[in-house]
Amino acid sequence: MAILNIGSINWDRVYRVAHFPAPGETISAASASVGLGGKGLNQSVAILRAKGQVRHVGAVAQDDTRMIAALRDLGLGVDEIALLAATETGSALILVDDDAENVIVLDQGANGLIPAQSVVAALDQAKPEDWLLMQNETNLLEFALTEANARGLKVALSAAPFRPENVIPYLGLLDLLSVNAVEFAQLQAALGQGVALPQDLAVLITKGADGAEYRLGETVVEAPAHRVKAVDTTGAGDTFLGYFLAQLDLGASVAEALATAMAAAAIQVTRVGAVAAIPDLSDVRAFQSAHHDA
Repeated sequence: MAILNIGSINWDRVYRVAHFPAPGETISAASASVGLGGKGLNQSVAILRAKGQVRHVGAVAQDDTRMIAALRDLGLGVDEIALLAATETGSALILVDDDAENVIVLDQGANGLIPAQSVVAALDQAKPEDWLLMQNETNLLEFALTEANARGLKVALSAAPFRPENVIPYLGLLDLLSVNAVEFAQLQAALGQGVALPQDLAVLITKGADGAEYRLGETVVEAPAHRVKAVDTTGAGDTFLGYFLAQLDLGASVAEALATAMAAAAIQVTRVGAVAAIPDLSDVRAFQSAHHDA
């Protein structure tokens, strides 16, 4: 099986700061760097490094040859990346403070202009029981989810940036919803008291230092977090989801996939950056062995 990711592709400009500036305050960065990111690209690279099969559909600026070369260097195919005129490749401004927390400002750019024909062509090549993965950082969300359902694909949504009104209408189209604990609480509040999620919808909930859990109906599978010294949490949730979905697609149990994903995310936060910090599966297995949870 394979995972078709219709996802964002960004240039990330990261500033490391002692603290986040207050309104009207100007501060100096300790360092600055530019790297690859975007929730979609992060997740595709995580799937790839977890030994999963992934096809990435997205869009970048027509003249961004540097990005195309970078995607090739990552081992991702670029045949399904649309090259668009009169727009910029998506970008993110990321501040990371001394506690490894981050704040992010996104410019959607080409991520909001993925052509419908690119999505249809990619879905036409997918097989039933393949996964479609999407985030809330691109256009065509409803279109792609509907088309994937009609073709018998399993559908996963990484619902960030999170807005309940952008998620609730599509719950019936999903097989897996990935949110963090705050987003899950917001979703429950928006649904209202006594309104349950669809019984056949699996929910993957990340809880930071408290680990993660997988819910499907009455079934709850939990995984504890590893205690590590975090230096940058950017992309950790994407690494977690990419690893989890890849391992699930490769036949691992939910508990096994959770354990592998937690180890991958633990390594990720000890490194600086998004795509550059995503570990290979060999590193994850070594980490698990050292922590006796392989």
